[in-house]
Amino acid sequence: MKGFKSIVLAVLAIFGVTASLFVHPTSVQAQASNSANSAALSITPKKNYQIEAGSSVDDKLTIRNLDTSNSLQLSLSVIDFTYTDDSGTPKLILDKDADPTTWSLRSYLKVPESVTVAPGSSKTVDMSVRIPSKLGAGSYYSAIMYSTGAPDGGNVGLSASGVTLVFVTVPGTVNEDLTVKNFGAYDSKDKKYIFMTSDEPTVIAYTLENKGNVTESPVGSIKLQDMFGHQYTISNVNPNKSLALIGQSRTFNSCIKLQSQDLNFQGSEASANTCTSAGLWPGYYTASLDLYYGQNGNLTKELTKTASFWYLPLWSIVALVIVLLVLAYVTWRIVRWFRAKFYGPKTPRSKSGRLARRR
Repeated sequence: MKGFKSIVLAVLAIFGVTASLFVHPTSVQAQASNSANSAALSITPKKNYQIEAGSSVDDKLTIRNLDTSNSLQLSLSVIDFTYTDDSGTPKLILDKDADPTTWSLRSYLKVPESVTVAPGSSKTVDMSVRIPSKLGAGSYYSAIMYSTGAPDGGNVGLSASGVTLVFVTVPGTVNEDLTVKNFGAYDSKDKKYIFMTSDEPTVIAYTLENKGNVTESPVGSIKLQDMFGHQYTISNVNPNKSLALIGQSRTFNSCIKLQSQDLNFQGSEASANTCTSAGLWPGYYTASLDLYYGQNGNLTKELTKTASFWYLPLWSIVALVIVLLVLAYVTWRIVRWFRAKFYGPKTPRSKSGRLARRR
């Protein structure tokens, strides 16, 4: 019986260590709005151009006033932006005296200083981008900021500003250098990679560091495989064509399974994709990442990475412990049966420790 107790204690010790991993899961890693709609203002969130050095582009900006009662008075200005963290949120540089960034378009991008939009209507204004002939190949970007121009604050609903991000690619031979810093199952709430979890993972993420002089929008796929060989494929790992900015380490999230939802925003129908349960079974999973990136006219480059994680919900741990206890008990009974069959019953010892004599 003592042997069986030892086995039970060992199993419970394993359970304790496993449970502690869930309390302290192993981690692989550890200011301004870019909304297209801000209160009464509706604008284009992003503009993309490819312009040869020494050439220019003339375009239009459409500004819509969603307020049907009051006019919208706006001031327009061109400012630089960088990144806040490894998310896609830009950090606007609001200081007018700040030095231009190495990727700045401030000197080349022209917009009107102000515009007034009548209630419930829209207005189109001119914009232009003129690239100097000596500007080298690469990516350049700045933001057009829209802010209320009335001294008393104008529309009280428009408490901040809206922006249009403007990206220009100057073609030519560029320095493209992306590296994969992290890859694996991802906790979107706590923003960290996970190796062991009791909650079903719905997101596989990868973090890229851009050391080149161009913005990059990677494409590719992720294959997820369980311990029994079943595969799940994420065929488009960057559906929104998000960018890794120059010098940025950016995390891209990919849903294992997408769920589409229809939304109604201010009378306009739109669809949004969210991550939903893929019905993963408990166990060990491996994931493989296959990415491609490259600007037109430059060599397409490939990035690969593998990762693994455990998905062990609490009920599976309890079931495993029960199975181990049953196996331990059955093993103990089998060992006792073999001992009794081949060696006979144990001979009791006397208090002095000597074998008692049989009469």
